[in-house]
Amino acid sequence: MSEPAILNWERVMHKNVRSSDNYDVGNIISEAGDTFTIYKGASREYKVPKDEVEGFNGAEVFLKISYNELQKYKVQ
Repeated sequence: MSEPAILNWERVMHKNVRSSDNYDVGNIISEAGDTFTIYKGASREYKVPKDEVEGFNGAEVFLKISYNELQKYKVQ
């Protein structure tokens, strides 16, 4: 099993998130267990598995998935 892309989730709270196709998808607002929540306005909230994270550059969190793939994690 590989090392998680993010070890300290407190460091990435409220950081911006980008999809693999460079789309700005919102900010991390919480994390619990194996998932974290991205929020961008009332109509865009996503609960995403932590293993979909590619990495963190100190300013932004990058996902392994595209914006279209992210839609399956949208909170209704």
